[in-house]
Amino acid sequence: MTALLLIGMQVDLLPGGPAEVPDSQSLVAVLNQIIPTYDLVVAANFSLPADHVMFAANHLWRKPRQTIHINGHPTLLHPIFCVPGSFGAEMIPGLKTEKIAYTALMGTDRQVPPHSAFFDFGKKRDTGLATFLASQNVTELHIAGMPMETEVQHSLEAAISLGINASLLTEACRCRLPSTVNPQPSTNLE
Repeated sequence: MTALLLIGMQVDLLPGGPAEVPDSQSLVAVLNQIIPTYDLVVAANFSLPADHVMFAANHLWRKPRQTIHINGHPTLLHPIFCVPGSFGAEMIPGLKTEKIAYTALMGTDRQVPPHSAFFDFGKKRDTGLATFLASQNVTELHIAGMPMETEVQHSLEAAISLGINASLLTEACRCRLPSTVNPQPSTNLE
């Protein structure tokens, strides 16, 4: 079975949000066209406690976009976003979510930055997505969402490392920093 994975389709990633991804609002129309073509749709949402280590507000004298070392690894600091229970953590209004059968939560451990839809940084926490996909006999995974240069790209790499035949739907992804991405392999939406 082929499944569709939607990553980061949350209010706080819309333009004007604290973790905004440029042109992200255009993904709703793109995704609403392709969601009905899949038998299985899954999602991966950010679910970051307000005291998360990657939030600049939790480090004295630090600002978003500064890099600090956490557990020996460089980590980009962010404004507070996608806190569970907040409006910003909700799925984007207008997105067809009825077919979403499973939602993996990224970043729930306040000490570990999110990394992919499958694992948080350093594989310190498994989101359960791989187990769910295996239980549904998923043999191919198409990935869409944002931000493409981080969690989306890392999810593609993690899926492939887990033996899942995975590809990006590049037309259904958006980047914060377009020049930093080398999305391979890719699938067209035509």
